[in-house]
Amino acid sequence: MPGRMTRRSLRRLMAAGLGVLTVCFIVWPARADLALYGGDEQTREHLHALLTTELTPVQWRHRDLVVTVGAEALADFCKSGSSTPVIATYLYGNQLPLASENCTSTVAVIPVDPPANVLHRLARALFPDSTTAMLVADGGEADMVDSPILQLPVPKDGVARGLGRLISDGHWDVFLMPVDPRVYRGTDYRLALETLFRHRKPAVVSIPSLLSQGAVAAAYYTPAMLNAALRETFRHWVQSGKLVAKRPPDVQVKVNQTVLRNGFGRVLADQEERALEAEVNSGE
Repeated sequence: MPGRMTRRSLRRLMAAGLGVLTVCFIVWPARADLALYGGDEQTREHLHALLTTELTPVQWRHRDLVVTVGAEALADFCKSGSSTPVIATYLYGNQLPLASENCTSTVAVIPVDPPANVLHRLARALFPDSTTAMLVADGGEADMVDSPILQLPVPKDGVARGLGRLISDGHWDVFLMPVDPRVYRGTDYRLALETLFRHRKPAVVSIPSLLSQGAVAAAYYTPAMLNAALRETFRHWVQSGKLVAKRPPDVQVKVNQTVLRNGFGRVLADQEERALEAEVNSGE
């Protein structure tokens, strides 16, 4: 069975990768018709300032919206049974199914990490003609049915112990490691990256904090990108009345030059790294 990351370790990982503080369930009515659930005061003030400049007080009279900060806040709000539309922020994409399972309202999610196909594009750009693989929770991923990414079952004896065997038995080149609390325990990220490096298998990740633990490259959203996506989602809702999540259109790419050089005998100049980022964002 896949391990579950504890709440403490998940908060620690999010804080390292995104600068997000401990999530708590707090209602803070920024205006009469806007409520923010979860997060610390600084985050709520930031979101309040980001969104309330989009509408005049007159426009707010007939607007109802909730913004949740973190997966726990979304789950707690959904349990309330409210039908108010929700923009869910500061959560990983793989946390959504569990966090939103009790929702009766429309939920637009802006995850802090890009989807697996973006990691696949980065892997292929950095290692041309490579094949990719990733661990998936029981049953696989429904949106990856036609994906070129090889879906590997989580080892029954856990990621830390079983990954070496999957590497030896597999026929793939690059390992993709999105943050997924359904698959990885808190220490599994570091142990998996150490195992991959020993076997000379490059790992591409979705948050930059994992680069220091041995990943070769990361494709991720910056805070500025996420802020822009939130404002675009909000603006579309104001103008059309339809709540549709707007992901950031691009990602930022960062390469761990030490791992690339020591593990794979390569060095990228700054302009080559930027060209790599442009290739990933081209969608090709």
